[in-house]
Amino acid sequence: MAPITPYNPADSCNYHTVTRFHHGWREKNRKMLRLVSLQILATLVAGVIAGLLGGWAAMFSAVLGGMCCVVPNGIMAFRLFASSQKMGGANPATFFIWEFVKIALTLALLLATARLYHGLNWLALLGGFIVALKSYIILLFGHKQ
Repeated sequence: MAPITPYNPADSCNYHTVTRFHHGWREKNRKMLRLVSLQILATLVAGVIAGLLGGWAAMFSAVLGGMCCVVPNGIMAFRLFASSQKMGGANPATFFIWEFVKIALTLALLLATARLYHGLNWLALLGGFIVALKSYIILLFGHKQ
């Protein structure tokens, strides 16, 4: 009877393919983190600009509007990262389910902000939301071929 040896990935003929695949997922996870970090930074900048133009209420409204976009995106990025670490990798169905959850959570946060913050400045809220939503364009300009 042959002795049982532990699995050694170097013995596999697909070792380099698996390593490249794993490196690709690590790079994509880093990009997701960069995108969420950029959205937070863009939200804070929009809040400062709104605060200078419209006062404290406008600043809080812009930051809340941006956070209505950033929080669901951060949760989705974390969930996609967690599912990509499972054996077998990420499932496309997981992406679509979490995309739906992200949209529902965004709408719920916008409605909660509208109902709970009585000094809401709608223009600043929408401005902060749009700035956070479109902040990924900044990453496109910094992308190297």
